[in-house]
Amino acid sequence: MEMLVTKFSNGKYRNEGELFAEPISTENVKLMGEMISLQALRTHKKFDIKVADKLYIGLIKDLHHMNEIDYIVSDGYDVAQTAICFLYQFVGHTVHEIYGKDRKGKEVTIKLACYREIDGELMRLRRKAEKTDYIDFTDYKALPMDPVNCFEHEQTDYTKYDELVSALQLSALELAILNCYMNGMMQSEVCAELGIGRGTIYHRKVSIRQRYRKICSTY
Repeated sequence: MEMLVTKFSNGKYRNEGELFAEPISTENVKLMGEMISLQALRTHKKFDIKVADKLYIGLIKDLHHMNEIDYIVSDGYDVAQTAICFLYQFVGHTVHEIYGKDRKGKEVTIKLACYREIDGELMRLRRKAEKTDYIDFTDYKALPMDPVNCFEHEQTDYTKYDELVSALQLSALELAILNCYMNGMMQSEVCAELGIGRGTIYHRKVSIRQRYRKICSTY
């Protein structure tokens, strides 16, 4: 079976190892970004079928048809564009060179840094998907009984919540952590969103709980 990198490079590369052995250039940066994006989406598919699988299928379709006239690329290609734009700033370097160090002092290659850039884009797309409500207007049974109010949403009263948060006297970091969890984010997502470690999150959560228990009897 012909590898995708071979197909989309018109036979120039037999495998991805040959592609990534070359320095990043204006000629290969697009293909590099696309291949890294496919790899990242394959990994995310195992944990996030709803979003990553759709993006992966869309990207595969884009790569096969994007040169056709009037073809409109899918959201999956946004992931590839994120990778391409990130890699473009390193033209002349190889993806195996050191990009920098992470928070633990471990060296990170340009390729790994690109994966992490994609992770951030996938998190943004995941949150966007979770916040979007779709109404199928082709099915009349799915429409509300009163079409005049179909876009009116009940306003939630957050007064009590605001009073409670104010009473907790949280620091800016603690408030940010609380808001992340209130938005349904997982611990790994909070780490990536705020740029902090799991230990920091754990201790801040303990502090928030302790304060809450002291004042919960008044709410």
